[in-house]
Amino acid sequence: MTTNIRQRLALMLALITCLLGGTLSANARQTLLTDYSPNGSSYSQETAIDFSKQSLKIVLDLSTCHDDTEFENVISLGADLQGTNGWGGVNVIHFFYTKKSATLQVNCFNPYNTLREEYSNISDETTIELKSDGLYVNGVQRCEASTISGVLSLSSILYGSTQGRTRTWATYKEVSLEDVTSGGGGTSEPTERKFDVSWISNQQKFADHKEDAHATFIPYSSEAEMKADSHFDKPWLTPEKAETQLLNGEWKFQYVPGTQSGPGESDFFAEDYDDSSWGTIRVPLSWEMAGHGKPVYTNVGYPFQNNPPNANVGLTSYGVEDHNATGFYRRSFNVPEKWDGKRLFIHFDGVYSAAVVWVNGKYVGYSQDSNTDAEFDISDFARVGDNQLSVRVYRWCDGSYLEGQDMWHLSGIHRDVYLVATPKVFVADHYITTTSQSDDATSGTLNVALKIDNRDKVEAEKLLSVQLLDQSGKLVAETSQTYNGDANATLNLSLASLSGLHPWTAEDPYLYSVVVKQTADDSEEMVFTTKYGFRKITQQGNLIYINGKRVFFKGVNTQDAHPEYGRAIDMETMLRDVQLMKQANVNTVRTSHYPRQPKMYAMFDYYGLYCMDEANMECHYNQGLASNSMWAKAINDREVRMVMRDRNHPSVIFWSMGNESGGASNLSASYSNIKSLDDRLIHYEGNNNLSDLGSDMYPTVSTVSSRKSGYNGKPYFICEYAHAMGQAVGNLQEYWDAIESSTGITGACIWDWVDQSFYDPERLLAGEKLDKNGFHYWVSGYDYNSTSGVGLGFQGNFVNNGLITPDRAWTGKLTEVKKVYQNAVFSSFNGGAVSVRNKNSFTSLDAYDLVYQVLRDGSVVEEGVAQMPHIAAGDEASVSVPYTTAISDNAEYILNLTLRLKEATPWAEAGYAVAEGEFALNERPALPQHVADGGSLDVNGSTVSGTTNGDSNFSIKFNNGKMESWTIDGQELIAAGPDFNSYRKVDNDRNYRPTFTNSSNVSVTGALTKSGDNATMSVRGTAQGCTYTIDYTFYPDATVDMKVTFAPSYATLARLGLGMQFAAGLEDVEYYGRGPWSNYTDRKTGSFLGRYQTTVDDMVDEMIHPQTFGDHQDMRSLTLRDKAKNIALDIKTEGDVIFSLGHYDETRWCTNGDSMWSSQLHWYDLTRDPQIYAHFDAKQRGLGNNSCGGDQILSKYDCPYSGTYTYTLRLTPSTAHEELPTNE
Repeated sequence: MTTNIRQRLALMLALITCLLGGTLSANARQTLLTDYSPNGSSYSQETAIDFSKQSLKIVLDLSTCHDDTEFENVISLGADLQGTNGWGGVNVIHFFYTKKSATLQVNCFNPYNTLREEYSNISDETTIELKSDGLYVNGVQRCEASTISGVLSLSSILYGSTQGRTRTWATYKEVSLEDVTSGGGGTSEPTERKFDVSWISNQQKFADHKEDAHATFIPYSSEAEMKADSHFDKPWLTPEKAETQLLNGEWKFQYVPGTQSGPGESDFFAEDYDDSSWGTIRVPLSWEMAGHGKPVYTNVGYPFQNNPPNANVGLTSYGVEDHNATGFYRRSFNVPEKWDGKRLFIHFDGVYSAAVVWVNGKYVGYSQDSNTDAEFDISDFARVGDNQLSVRVYRWCDGSYLEGQDMWHLSGIHRDVYLVATPKVFVADHYITTTSQSDDATSGTLNVALKIDNRDKVEAEKLLSVQLLDQSGKLVAETSQTYNGDANATLNLSLASLSGLHPWTAEDPYLYSVVVKQTADDSEEMVFTTKYGFRKITQQGNLIYINGKRVFFKGVNTQDAHPEYGRAIDMETMLRDVQLMKQANVNTVRTSHYPRQPKMYAMFDYYGLYCMDEANMECHYNQGLASNSMWAKAINDREVRMVMRDRNHPSVIFWSMGNESGGASNLSASYSNIKSLDDRLIHYEGNNNLSDLGSDMYPTVSTVSSRKSGYNGKPYFICEYAHAMGQAVGNLQEYWDAIESSTGITGACIWDWVDQSFYDPERLLAGEKLDKNGFHYWVSGYDYNSTSGVGLGFQGNFVNNGLITPDRAWTGKLTEVKKVYQNAVFSSFNGGAVSVRNKNSFTSLDAYDLVYQVLRDGSVVEEGVAQMPHIAAGDEASVSVPYTTAISDNAEYILNLTLRLKEATPWAEAGYAVAEGEFALNERPALPQHVADGGSLDVNGSTVSGTTNGDSNFSIKFNNGKMESWTIDGQELIAAGPDFNSYRKVDNDRNYRPTFTNSSNVSVTGALTKSGDNATMSVRGTAQGCTYTIDYTFYPDATVDMKVTFAPSYATLARLGLGMQFAAGLEDVEYYGRGPWSNYTDRKTGSFLGRYQTTVDDMVDEMIHPQTFGDHQDMRSLTLRDKAKNIALDIKTEGDVIFSLGHYDETRWCTNGDSMWSSQLHWYDLTRDPQIYAHFDAKQRGLGNNSCGGDQILSKYDCPYSGTYTYTLRLTPSTAHEELPTNE
């Protein structure tokens, strides 16, 4: 009977609960004040309160406020309401109302900071609630608890109006205390969250209901599931067995252009909203790449009017078409049954620039900071089964003022989106450190701090264990600890006295697995792993040491850039970048100027790259913001979130607080906050007083040399140098000669890794990537924004400074980097032995074969492997090279040495060459006197004609000293004869302004005359800044010798040489010179002498902005072939000759002035001419690195403007009647 009564009571109680909305609470209210009007007088009251159990509610009637009063102090709440002159410095909240504008200003103070917000359309009855989770106005949370924690910690609170000079006339309808818990243990129905669009123009409101930052981890339901997933070994791979659900893919999408009055319609988040008429979009993707709006490139400026915190008026006069567009995203997701009862989060890796999230029509939260994680708890919003997700994305927000980097400014969800399920009580964060560590990092104590999240304050008992596994999965050590309680907690677990550890370095990136497991009642609830490397960072003097060894940081800067997806970088592209970096001997990445996706740091850890992790903070065009206290909190949030997310990665060696934001006094607090979270070195170039490193950008080589002992009394780190725009990266070797011989320079990062261009979105959507000549439809800044706004940052092609192309193709620039950055040096080849120096800091050269090749006139005649002894890091040894080739005087012999991988690595196949060098085994022989093998020739006026002994007829015609025709068997060999040509322009010439000139006058100084079996003629030419002579000798086998001497007199000639045009069809190319990539006098250390085959079309360096390309130093011979006509032209040289070939008229890009960012030109704009433009230079100016500071040119690489310079070209044609030349 008793049991039956209890069952009936339970049923009745359940029915009542349902009728009351699922809660057992019955709120108790204590009224403190009703219908009171101060009538403009000061007043204050005090009440005891326990915010863990009560809330304070004030209902005001603002209609009685004075019409003409501004900032009427309608109420204040806190420990001290302050008087007429008091302002801040205490725990208080002041409310000020302006009736004529219906604006309520809220000022939240603590002793150190203030948060100010203004809300419009506030009138009549207004409700203010102070709860344990924050401040609410009319049901909308306006301030989170963390911001007003001082007020919420009070046990007695004052309320009233005493501050300032404007007492209130508002009517207090009611002031009351309300209980928020009941004896039944339930909670009152939470106030519904609401989003306020004013937040996008409020620098102190950069998040709402966003989870605290934490280290990256992926939870699994069991250890077995975790270890069976490929993600366990390679954490950048998408988990397949984890308690996660990837939401990437096709979403519904609606684009709404902005107006100066604000964003467009914004009601697309309702659960049952009909989005059937919407289009779709790929996530992740920059929406401009899908044809929504136009891309914007700025360097130092903003795409909107500089009126912080408002970012809502686009600079339309410079091509910015809208005023803060809005993108609306919708998709469904399914919560599986197995997640019922779990806590559920939605995670965004990155969104440009502000995101608002709804689930099933209910507002969830708001986030700024485009490049750090945003995570929201949606446990109370989602349900088992189908759910609807809506995300509103604002192109710009006040946070965009802190994202003024040199980059494309694109929009949308550009990184991964996924769901994460955890137990209700769970490990929310973990921080791994090593203490008592030996200098070489082989021993120490591993510490793992586990943050336990029990936000529901339920009584729980959990067993937390930590295991350390080595790279093979073998258990090294383990420990455990029990959590028991109903509150958040941090457990500190340690694995003490570890020894025999394998350290992590970029050279040997050995990773352990730290496995964290949570169990309850002997059942696994949650398991995750973090890859961890043991390494110790120390500073000794002005040098940085890792594991007790000095390290040189050979780096690059990177940007998020994808040719099809904009700022959305897929995993395959990230992996390609990392592998290319390793292949090019790069060991350091600066994540300029924002953190990368978490999966890329996992790649850095695994493949072995040091990292300078940089916060998403640059206000280049308005640097005062970085010293404005109103922006301090937003800036600090970006710094802290980066550190909290990435501090478990062994690859991260430095934190960088941002870029080019001036003195940035706000970073002083950030520096202290970072140091309290982690002990790594901190970098900030803009103010070295806030940096552990001395740092600057784009110094000259001489400046670097002058800082060999350090900079500003600190280790010197060059955060940007060798600006790689266009044809660039000159004198890189000289930089590193200075760095490696220093006692205080740690390294440098090239600006930057990849050209940021992408395909023209309109053409891409039409399926067009290449033009008819094979050129990519890349676009640049000048395709969208007028370069008349250079001063505002609209700087055209300045966006393209990459060592590699947008589609990740290798280049001549990267070839030079690979050579200069290589960690082995070959020197002092004498007596058949070479000195090999190991420049590694940690690893020997045992992983490599020393392969030698002997080249005879560029062709390999012998190859073998030299027996190399064990050469430890930092050591040097003499190695015998056992070649047997006999060296003769009638050919040039070169010894080529390479260190090649014996076995495949994750980043290269077996046999890949990581280091190269070459040595001349003899002097290059002089070009021998030519003696024709038969044939005959005649001279008739200005024409030489004849017949070879192979019965080929040839004819060479001159007009006033200039060759105008050269035929063999009736086939034309030239389209234009040799003439002086100084046309050369690259981006690094922008401050040099070269002179472009051809001959102004050519005269015959020695008439065309037959001399024995041969004929001779001499001409003299005059050009602006140079005179030259050509002494011709014509032979009866159709060979022509041209001995050319140049006498320059101008310092503005970038090249001394002849240009000529060969006939169409001579497309196939074989040359003996430096290659295979283009090279220049100060960028040729990585280009080795050899015999290479290519085509004229393939000799183009397809830089985004057309400029001089395809030069090759130290030409010995060149053969052009027309296979269709069976014609060939063989050219041999004596002296120094530099050559290039192409089908494009260089006068299109050789224009006067600084055209780097203003000349709107693409390769696909150019006409491919059928003839072949050729250059044969005696001298050419080096490249330097002056497109953004740095050296214009080192003097030894300049083009001379005095003296004389001579070379000889010997040109021999042949046809099907004769054996085509082989250049052997």
